[in-house]
Amino acid sequence: MSKEYKFYRFAYRLLAWIFFVFFGLRIKGRENVPEGAAMVCSPHSSVLDPLFLAVGLGIRHHIHYMAKKELFSGKIFGRIVSMLGAFPVDRGKNDVTAIKTAMQYLKQGEKVGIFPEGTRVSADDTVAAKSGAVKIADKTNSPVLPVYLQRGKKLFGRVCVVIGKPYYVNPDRVRLNNEQYQQKAAELMGKIKLLGEGV
Repeated sequence: MSKEYKFYRFAYRLLAWIFFVFFGLRIKGRENVPEGAAMVCSPHSSVLDPLFLAVGLGIRHHIHYMAKKELFSGKIFGRIVSMLGAFPVDRGKNDVTAIKTAMQYLKQGEKVGIFPEGTRVSADDTVAAKSGAVKIADKTNSPVLPVYLQRGKKLFGRVCVVIGKPYYVNPDRVRLNNEQYQQKAAELMGKIKLLGEGV
């Protein structure tokens, strides 16, 4: 077992206890999490979202997050983020290195986490989803795992994580253009929104 995975498991156990006790975490659909590779996608409204998703999916599923490069600038915090399995992306440009890293993890049967909205958003349908996540999933023929993650999290409130069924964005393996990928990204956010209905 690698040092990274040992640290991930340690952090998971600590955070799970905190989230269940202080945030009233509720998880639905964990049986939908596939073994092996998957692109994990959810709404993004808090810096804690990667941690809620990690606890939501369960300790057996290590998620490697694409995270903004600024998080890695601090020596200590950057090291912690890296130990949790995240990797940097320069959001100001088409970061080929980050894309290749995500694809490599997926090809190795790992899970990659990307927030399609690209930044923290306080309400649904505020920004258009970016197509990067569905493109990478398509290029590696990996399933997308839609996850609803409640916005407006409050201490001593209740936070719901609802995990949907994995699906392939391009099951017929046809060539898609940028406009079609953008449509696939919108469809993904629609699936996520449906998971949150009635929560």
